[in-house]
Amino acid sequence: MEQKTERFIKNVENVFASRQVSIIEFENLIVEWRQLIFERCYEAGDVVQVHRNLNHLKITVQWFAKRCSSNKSEDFREFLQVMIQCIIVELQSMQLGSEIFERTTDIKGTPDVSFSWTASKRALIELICALHLAKCINSGNISIQKMVAQFSKLFKINLDNYHPEIYKMTTRTPVKDKGLHAYFLSSLVDRFNEKMLNLK
Repeated sequence: MEQKTERFIKNVENVFASRQVSIIEFENLIVEWRQLIFERCYEAGDVVQVHRNLNHLKITVQWFAKRCSSNKSEDFREFLQVMIQCIIVELQSMQLGSEIFERTTDIKGTPDVSFSWTASKRALIELICALHLAKCINSGNISIQKMVAQFSKLFKINLDNYHPEIYKMTTRTPVKDKGLHAYFLSSLVDRFNEKMLNLK
């Protein structure tokens, strides 16, 4: 079993064995587990590999849960099932993202090379997030999922893997001397200001 996963499970076991776990503690454990899922499974970036990683992790936890002896606390054994369910939710989200992409993209057509996104997918996701957070589209009355789907259709680009990219943005090292997490947007501002100065 992967070391981080094993350490997490042992920590959870100790927590449930030592005391009655509160709702807040329970939620914090779920958040910690979901972060571990991102680190463990989404690092590859490739959708196929991410899917494999998630399935591998699910099988690993299922194997551990089956081998878990009956003398373990019932709450701990139930939490193992919650861990498995979290992985299943991630797999279902990937499937849903693929279906949205298929429905919103004209698979018979070919991308219009005169109007295609040529920066990185990560940059586009950062732009979408900024527009969503600033409520620039529909006064904010639109979900990030729908915005991703529309931009995917507009540029005929697959953004299924946007969830982990958003998470990575929150853990970025801020841009030096600026304290900003928006790498792409920061570079846009710099280029824009530079061009405006040259036009004077």
